[in-house]
Order: sequence, then C-alpha cells, then structure tokens
Amino acid sequence: MGRNSLIGPGFRQWDFSIYKDTNLTEQVKMQFRAEFYNLPNHPNFASPLYPGFEAEVDAPAGCVPSSSCGFVDPATGRVTGFYSLTQTGDVGVGNPFLGGGGPRGIQLAVKFIF
Repeated sequence: MGRNSLIGPGFRQWDFSIYKDTNLTEQVKMQFRAEFYNLPNHPNFASPLYPGFEAEVDAPAGCVPSSSCGFVDPATGRVTGFYSLTQTGDVGVGNPFLGGGGPRGIQLAVKFIF
C-alpha cells in the first residue's frame, strides 16, 4: 500500500433536527418535528482513485444486466456487477466526481404521544 493511499477529499454533511411538544390534554401530547439532512447541500467529492462507473471486464458486449446475463445475485435478487450504478440509489455511485451522501433532504412529521 502506497503512502497516503487512504487519504481522500473530506466528507461534510450537517444534519439538523428541531421539534416542539404541545400538550393537547393531560395525557396526550402532539409533537411537530422538522429534520434536515445535508443542510447546506454541500457536494462531497470522491477520491480520484475511486473506480466509479466501470463495466465488468467479463460483461458480454451489448448485454443488458438481467438474469439472462447472469448478473443477478440469487441470494438478494439484486443486479450485481456490470455497472455499480445498478446496485444502489446513492447519487455518488456512478458519478466519478461525487462521493457518498446525497442532496439536501427535509422531513416533516407530526407524532401523537399518549
């Protein structure tokens, strides 16, 4: 393993959550929650050494990844190999410049506690 081979671009993702409890009755509360993921919407860049969007070397030419090509894992039923983009919905996979993480996400919720 070469010198500094485990060093890459930094990963920054700020998550923030806020909530407010409101008493409806003596025993029932309503909680309003707002959760923000990757609040500043900062891009996380991948290492230049990351293989990114590479095809398998043994993939048949013109083969669409499916069970007919033999790229479906029988244990999980998921397409494996061929393109790493087919394995996960993460926006960083398949793009050689972006790393893990994703776009800003906002989640609003109301919870009743009794």
